[in-house]
Amino acid sequence: MFRGAAASWPCCLRETPGLGRMSRGIPSPRRRKGWGGTEMAILRIAWRHGLAGIESLWAGEGWFPVCLVRTGLRSRMPHRGLLPSQSMPSFSSPTLRQCLDGQRNNLDFLRLVAAVGVIVSHSFPIAQGLGTREPLEAFSRGQLSLGRLCVAVFLIISGLLITRSQERAPSQAHYLWARVLRIFPGLAVMLLVSVFLLGPAMTDLPLEAYFRSPDTYRYLWRNLTLYQPQWNLPGVFTNNVYAPAVNGSLWTLQYEVGFYLLVAGVGLAGLLRRWTAGVGWGLAAVLPFVPYVGPRLGWWPELSLYFGGGLVLYLLRDRVRLSPWIALGCAGVLVATAWLGVGLRPAVGSCGAYLLMYLAFRPGRLADFARFGDFSYGVYIYGFPVQQLVTALLGGRTEWWVNTALSLPLVGALSALSWHLIEKPALQAKNAPPSLLTRVLPAKVRAV
Repeated sequence: MFRGAAASWPCCLRETPGLGRMSRGIPSPRRRKGWGGTEMAILRIAWRHGLAGIESLWAGEGWFPVCLVRTGLRSRMPHRGLLPSQSMPSFSSPTLRQCLDGQRNNLDFLRLVAAVGVIVSHSFPIAQGLGTREPLEAFSRGQLSLGRLCVAVFLIISGLLITRSQERAPSQAHYLWARVLRIFPGLAVMLLVSVFLLGPAMTDLPLEAYFRSPDTYRYLWRNLTLYQPQWNLPGVFTNNVYAPAVNGSLWTLQYEVGFYLLVAGVGLAGLLRRWTAGVGWGLAAVLPFVPYVGPRLGWWPELSLYFGGGLVLYLLRDRVRLSPWIALGCAGVLVATAWLGVGLRPAVGSCGAYLLMYLAFRPGRLADFARFGDFSYGVYIYGFPVQQLVTALLGGRTEWWVNTALSLPLVGALSALSWHLIEKPALQAKNAPPSLLTRVLPAKVRAV
């Protein structure tokens, strides 16, 4: 194969099992004597895309060009020395299961981008006051702000990974203990810092009055238990543009924990199936429009669209293929629904979930970001109080980008400390749940 290739040709292919002397390079894409359609097809694609190599394991027996998969070539091609004694199957995009089984992904990077997006979104009301509309909210005609879109990103990824965790956990105790360790250690330390460091430094009250106020300790207790979260500390940020909230980001955590418990209950009942998940997602899309019912449900239907989108994709992981053309179509649907002013939220929960999975499993160097740590949770929970602190120190209204630029370095430092000193050490105990949990909860999780 590739007979007569000169050593001076561009080296776009490297030698792999079954491919012969491929490392000598490839010629310009014109037919040469003795070359058939198979050789020319591989040659043209490799030349066009400038790939560093063609390698992909097929059925555990041989190799076939991954460049053909990426370009969507579906013609059944003869092996002619490329494969063992059988024909090559039709090429198609990888399934979500295949991507999840891999070791590398961009999920940590995407979550960090979403956390930074929340800070950018909050900078508008925090620095410029309520009523300030950010560009995405204006473009979508009030359907979604950047902050809510980033929360949707968090929930879609969470729906995917939490469902996988439920499936793989050896017991309900292991599943719930891992969820507790992911949320509450970092949250507890952030609340202690807010109550005993930030509050005394920024309160307008005498310290004695601050520490005697029941609201000081109620803030700690309510936000730690996620029961009726409290937004203010006595005398803190009372003169700010967005007064007097200390941490407005915590409202989503009670919904996140609620979804954890919902997945545990549905999985225990054996109802974590494709059809039940699809029906639940459909109800979440319809219920907001039902009179007397939708308004009473608050945020649950909308957030269920996003979490359910990731959950449904996981349950359909064997059938969902991550195609660039489908991803492009999903992006078009999102832009169209935003521009038309209707249907953006269900589109984010469906098309947006697919597009996010496509981006999460695209090969590239972004996957290397995971080695630094998962800072997204720390960025999320520390962002709001740091932004309020910056506003207070600046003495009033500023431009949104000034607040963002001054807040991000401190938020980044706090989130890194939170990950390395609190969150990561806590997660090391996730495989050893307390004996009380193992005695009370079922020993096994129903299979998905």
